[in-house]
Amino acid sequence: MAKQSKNKSENIQNIDWREGLVRFSLENNRLPRSAYELCKFLETSEENFYENYTSITAVLQDTWKDWFEKTKNQVQADEQYQSFSVREKLLAFYYTWFENLKGKRSFLEILISSQMRCSQEQYKTFKESFKAFAQELLNEAIETNEIQNRNFLNQSYPALLWRQAMYLLNFWLKDSSPAFERTDAAVEKAVNLFFDLTGKTFLDSLIDFAKFNFQK
Repeated sequence: MAKQSKNKSENIQNIDWREGLVRFSLENNRLPRSAYELCKFLETSEENFYENYTSITAVLQDTWKDWFEKTKNQVQADEQYQSFSVREKLLAFYYTWFENLKGKRSFLEILISSQMRCSQEQYKTFKESFKAFAQELLNEAIETNEIQNRNFLNQSYPALLWRQAMYLLNFWLKDSSPAFERTDAAVEKAVNLFFDLTGKTFLDSLIDFAKFNFQK
């Protein structure tokens, strides 16, 4: 019995459910309709599946988060990354993210053609991780004066960057330009717009000038 339990544990650990989900989708041109169908394809039991996930959506959530974490770790491991401005760090993330997603595009085309296209639930853990990453960048940007500390408004910035990421993802999925050149341009314009809007503006300068004169 002890040997059987050990083998069962090894089987559970050895299955890459995320990769299995992608492989099933590519070979069948659709997502699996149930955990049972995915398990049958991977020649394992539903018991093994439920040791790791509660649903196909949960596997998708973990897949999106994994892709994000790998991209984040990749850009942060670059020696030059730490010397970048926050604007450049965000650009580096997006460019690397879309470069990495190129190898997943066929799967993503299947995904967006399914009922999961409109489901925000698939992004749940990815969204949490991305917003934490965005908050780190924003904190640094405030310290370096790349964006202005506007107190209450600061709380909305991570959500704005999340919407930006989703806009760019949808743009890339529809992009048919050579080498996705239009996506590269969209990334640059979207990031520059965010920092232009959150950086020091004429109004900030006017307020600073007014404060200076009031203090006299």
